[in-house]
Amino acid sequence: MFTKIIKFKQNNFSFYVIYLYNNQPELIYNAIKKKIKHSPLFFKKMSVIVNIFYIKNEINWEKVYNAIISTGINIIGVSGCNNKNIIKIINNTGTPILFDNYKDDKKIQNIDINEKKVNNNKNNIVSKSIIKIIKEKGSLLLNKDIYYNKSKIIYNPIRSGQQVYAYNSDLIIINNVSTGAELIADGNIHIYGFMRGKALSGANGDRNCQIFCSQLFAELLSIAGEYLLQDQIPLKFLGKSSRIYLKNKILKIKLCN
Repeated sequence: MFTKIIKFKQNNFSFYVIYLYNNQPELIYNAIKKKIKHSPLFFKKMSVIVNIFYIKNEINWEKVYNAIISTGINIIGVSGCNNKNIIKIINNTGTPILFDNYKDDKKIQNIDINEKKVNNNKNNIVSKSIIKIIKEKGSLLLNKDIYYNKSKIIYNPIRSGQQVYAYNSDLIIINNVSTGAELIADGNIHIYGFMRGKALSGANGDRNCQIFCSQLFAELLSIAGEYLLQDQIPLKFLGKSSRIYLKNKILKIKLCN
């Protein structure tokens, strides 16, 4: 009797990408820790790809690697390598080298630990960076003035293991969100379906953001770093249309009429 041992199958996985703009391990470490501080549960045991395309000088990959993993983030590969010497060094450490299309890198969801500028166009509201350039001391300052792009709308169901990030905008899901799925947005989050995963709103520190669920069964709710776990959500709100907001640094839930 034949017993199947293994099977190769192509699957689609969503991974976040950390784009490095500085080759100093200490600055990179401090910048990531500042980012994690805002949403610690979202970044917990996160697996990422490190893109070094914007590093023009030599990089001590071993020190950079150790700086990143010491924050609790796992590295599954490196992209953006166009220097043969750097590729050889990274290969020697056993870290996989990934190749992508840099002309199309705007489509990659990423965690930007440096300043990100959004170009103005007819369809976008003028957007200012929410994070200043990392200064010499490695400090990260939040911009007091926050402007959002138009909302990011997704019509497909969000399945377990998927992560969706709406940079500098609201996130609207016109479908169900499964257990194990994660939603994160710098703005508000709207879920028009069953919400069973994690929702993290106000990722840039904006405490005025809110979460709206048509049927609330969330594993975790978070706004600007404050959060509620599933067992902390009162039973009267489960399965109901609800609004989640911050008041005096405490998450509140209110039924939507």
